[in-house]
Amino acid sequence: QVFSDLEKQSQEEKEHCERAGLEPSYAKVNRWATYTSTERLRECMSNSMEFIRNHAECRARPLSVRHLRFLILLQHLIAQDTVDVCRPETERRHADAFEGFLTEDGVNSQLIKDAHRSEWAIEGVSYLLQTELTASSHDKGDDRRKIIADFQRDLVSALESYLLGFCRRRCLSEEGTRRLLQAVTTQMSQCGLANLDRSSQAATYFVSGQGLEQRTAFNLSTMDCGTLGESLKLSMFCMKTGFSQYHTEQSLGFDIGQETAVHCGPMLCAPSSYLYQYATLQFTPGQLLGGWERTECVVIDALDEVCIEPASS
Repeated sequence: QVFSDLEKQSQEEKEHCERAGLEPSYAKVNRWATYTSTERLRECMSNSMEFIRNHAECRARPLSVRHLRFLILLQHLIAQDTVDVCRPETERRHADAFEGFLTEDGVNSQLIKDAHRSEWAIEGVSYLLQTELTASSHDKGDDRRKIIADFQRDLVSALESYLLGFCRRRCLSEEGTRRLLQAVTTQMSQCGLANLDRSSQAATYFVSGQGLEQRTAFNLSTMDCGTLGESLKLSMFCMKTGFSQYHTEQSLGFDIGQETAVHCGPMLCAPSSYLYQYATLQFTPGQLLGGWERTECVVIDALDEVCIEPASS
């Protein structure tokens, strides 16, 4: 069902562009090719089956269809992102840009742009913009922009230094190092959060209302993986709280048998409702690809929770 949905979505997007006479980007064409090719779909399904066979949670207990779908889709999307950094630019499924402070092109630009919006920890050291703002007594826009720019530089430089140290310990080549930094920082950006959201049941809820808050956090450390050696462990979460109304895909869609859209208006809920997605990823230098080390990424733990409490009467 996971890959049938991806195939259907790709085919519909392709047909829409053709009808509208639009010229799709190379990244979009490459994404379509992944899911409209029988051979590539079989490869994706084979990789997913291998992932499920080796996943600890799947071996420990029966999983619901919903949670199994969450795991399979999340692993697939993250694995595709990770392989993408090894492909020539014209063959990539995404048009991400990379830059850096200690490296020329090691860090996903989206991470740098949104650094001040999340909470961060690198091997136990916390980085939080709110701490910097609290320590400053300046309220002017220029001062705030400087504080954000300084925070971005300090966080990204610390992240680059940490990842470069890991690569030196694993004796990676220059190209292998660049690939690993790009793969890790891509998941530590909006791309990783989008993968979480797209895979989860929370993606079918559109929340709003005064008091809505969203927290996102990333925690990077190392772990001993036995015969695989030292690996990187990235934990990330996204949590939405404080909302009092929401839509679902059904309430925003079309009523079956009707020719016009049926707008039901938002449904109400208690402010104690929440949406929560969490995942822990393992990054390990793997086999050679194109003559250079590739990075392999596996989801080792994930959680997808939707709690919608009824509104008070």
